[in-house]
Amino acid sequence: VEGCCAQVSCSGLSQSMVMLRCSSLLLLLQAAQGFEWMAHIKAPSIGNLLKSHTGSRFGDKKLVVITGTSSGLGLATTKALLRTEKYHVIGGVRNLEKMSVVAEEEGINLDHFTPVHLDLASYASVHRFVEELEKLRGDRPIDRLACNAAVYQPTLDYPKWTEDGHEQQHQINYFSHFLLTSKVMPMMEGSDDARICMLGSVTGNDNTVGGGGVYPIADLKELDGLELGCKNPIAMMDGYNFNGAKAYKDTKLACMMTCNMLHERFHRSTGIAFSSVYPGCIAETPLFREKRPWFRKLFPVFMKYITGGFVGEEEAGQRLFQVLHDPRCRKSGVYWGWNGGPREGREDSLEKGGQITGAGGAGGGWDSIFENDQSGKVLNKDLMMKLWKYTTEVTGADWPEAFLPKSPCPTLKVIEAATSILGVIEERARMEASRQGEGAQIIANRDLPREERRKSLEQMLLALDKTPKDQKQLEDDLLRTSGMAPAAQKEVNVVKQFKPVSTQASIEDVVVPEVDDPLLEEEKGPPKMIPGHELLGDTPVVFQPQNVMTMARVGQPLSEVASQADVFIRYKCRKGECKTCAVNIDGKWVSACQTKIEPQAPGQHFAVRVRLVSEAQKRKEKVAFFSPESVKDGFFNNAWGMFGFVKEGIAADDDFEVRMARERRIQQLVAEKAKHGSQKLRGVRVDAPVDQEGESNKFIVPAMFGVFGFMLAMVQSMNA
Repeated sequence: VEGCCAQVSCSGLSQSMVMLRCSSLLLLLQAAQGFEWMAHIKAPSIGNLLKSHTGSRFGDKKLVVITGTSSGLGLATTKALLRTEKYHVIGGVRNLEKMSVVAEEEGINLDHFTPVHLDLASYASVHRFVEELEKLRGDRPIDRLACNAAVYQPTLDYPKWTEDGHEQQHQINYFSHFLLTSKVMPMMEGSDDARICMLGSVTGNDNTVGGGGVYPIADLKELDGLELGCKNPIAMMDGYNFNGAKAYKDTKLACMMTCNMLHERFHRSTGIAFSSVYPGCIAETPLFREKRPWFRKLFPVFMKYITGGFVGEEEAGQRLFQVLHDPRCRKSGVYWGWNGGPREGREDSLEKGGQITGAGGAGGGWDSIFENDQSGKVLNKDLMMKLWKYTTEVTGADWPEAFLPKSPCPTLKVIEAATSILGVIEERARMEASRQGEGAQIIANRDLPREERRKSLEQMLLALDKTPKDQKQLEDDLLRTSGMAPAAQKEVNVVKQFKPVSTQASIEDVVVPEVDDPLLEEEKGPPKMIPGHELLGDTPVVFQPQNVMTMARVGQPLSEVASQADVFIRYKCRKGECKTCAVNIDGKWVSACQTKIEPQAPGQHFAVRVRLVSEAQKRKEKVAFFSPESVKDGFFNNAWGMFGFVKEGIAADDDFEVRMARERRIQQLVAEKAKHGSQKLRGVRVDAPVDQEGESNKFIVPAMFGVFGFMLAMVQSMNA
């Protein structure tokens, strides 16, 4: 009996234990559901440790990628970004040696600037650049991408080909930037203010006089050439015979259309702001080095005095910097421009010998930025989708997985209709030459296989090819269009021309006689900082009686700072000899045109009191568009402009000699550095072999010791 009782007791005990274990297991399973989030935690790895170390070296700076930073607009934008000390710029450049010399000449802080080799004429180079960019950024997102680099070859009668078989302008200006954007976009994940900006152009926007009134006109037609691969001998995206100037304009049109498509496809899902920008006509840029000598001499003067579209490199760089920096430019799907009409700023031009600074959409300061209108070609959704599809096929871009309304402005509609007639007339001859005979019928028959159509098009274009047979002429042409500065035609004192101006006019040097101007208006309280101006410099400048504050750099001209703050100052002689631009600083009347910003003690600001313009004068200047006053002003404006054009044209620098002298000087310094090898060039050459294993060992060995120490400590604790 006792044995049976003991057996029953043990049986009950075992059942209780089973029940307890089952209950405990259910409780554990229930509790485990609350820790599902831990399944997404990844164990530390050597790769993650390396990325964390790389990203941390940038501190709190935003990462900006810009192509073409060794000269022109890209260099000016880089300097503007670095001045804020808020950005680390990664510059994609073809020639690292040249970039090293330019950085030394311009005083670029290489702690905040990293040049990386990028040849946009090669898809392989783009892929290597992206791989290096992935390593450089570490665990940090890319915050900005500016597709800036471009080439312009308007004088060649035949195309130059890249290693991938594309016409150079098409691949450098458009195809490679398209591919680069597809690779960089995923790296922007995690950025709180990601922006991608492509350089457009007035030449690609044919609802303007500059874009629709100057032949050849940008027109992608039906994209026959791009559909069929756009490879040698098919040079043009429209499939017709080659035209160098049109090739450049077509690429700018394609960039603007691509920005619109990027906005349509990805803005809502990624939060990235996609925009294109036209910073104005930089008439003295090396981009025009291949134009004829008379054009290089007179074009900048023409843009200053006739159209008013002239913009210097520094000002253009400030504008691209604004699109990358200004909080107002976070808006996506925008084509940014500055100032809007050829009559804005006309009253100033009458006082400066006819030179117009606010015309043709080129002038205007920080606050004159606006959303520019795009032409019907840019907004053509059907063509945009075909462009996207064919370019993706040609470049091999890998993207994550509608017709826009036209501008309602009646004036732009009239211009667009008028210029389309000119385009038809001018293009007919070029198109007929490429579409005659049996081959043209084969190309037009889309029911035939693509290979058959491609062969017919290649045969027709080869028959029209203008590549010279003379080897000497071919070599001369290639040298002329290689981007190298031409041989000097006359001696130019480079040091004299480019010696930095270290002296600045002091206030006492420009004192003008007293003028009648009451200073009776009381202060309106603390001045208000203009939004977005906080990072424009290191010295606060206050304008009264406007009671506004902006930031400027020491040595920056006061006239430039006033324009930046949208403060109106009248000018006349620009030599400090008249009283027109007099402003009051520290109780003394000085000429604004001759004054520069001076350093201030901590907590102090540079105070400027500007003479007020009466309301009557303002009303007089704001005349109606077609009023008699407007016609009169327009007549005198054009008369002064023609006078200034003739006067400056006669004295203008021949053949870009001053600018080209600087280019030759940089080439000479690059050659000397390469010859002597005195300094190790700064930057990352992704096309050269790199000892990546040795670089990684610096982090792998300490990490292995750390893991080994951790495991040893765990074993000791278990034994204890």
